Amino acid sequence: MKTFAIAAGLATLGVAGASIAAAPAPSAWTVIPARSKISFSGIHAGNAFTGTFGNWAATIRFDPANLPASKANVVIATATARTGDKFQETTLAGAEWFNPGEFPRATFTTGRISAAGPGRYVADGTLTIKGKAVPVRLPFTLKIAGNTATMTGRTALDRVALGLGAQSDAQGAWVSKSIALTIQLTAQRAK
Repeated sequence: MKTFAIAAGLATLGVAGASIAAAPAPSAWTVIPARSKISFSGIHAGNAFTGTFGNWAATIRFDPANLPASKANVVIATATARTGDKFQETTLAGAEWFNPGEFPRATFTTGRISAAGPGRYVADGTLTIKGKAVPVRLPFTLKIAGNTATMTGRTALDRVALGLGAQSDAQGAWVSKSIALTIQLTAQRAK
């Protein structure tokens, strides 16, 4: 009887393994730049500010039915950070902040995407800025209608942990240590 139970259990695992292996690869998605943006916000000298990155690209493979194989990689041109304030933009391009001359790109690469409820997910990954990699958790909502997907994700980043302004303003006297990051994108399923 015990041998039969073990054999049945192994057979069940074999069937489960076969169904996982047979799952189709997640679809590739192409971001529509005109309907997508990455923005950041915080407090500078007591005043709220908002900025965006003008140049970024994302490679996305996603299927709600195959989250273990779903993944995303985002590459941001740090020199394209804009807030509409000349002083802030000059500061962001400096060596203590994004330093795009030496570190022209920031990247976010997912390690795992998990479900968090209907239409809600969490992407756990690594954000690399100025050669420093930190873990980031990005909760997001997603709606897929036919071949179009709309996604909104929000998280908060510790800029000091990322090495941004850490030397002159590590305590957040001038710029808030917590910077909100919002990603809004619309993408088309690749054919």
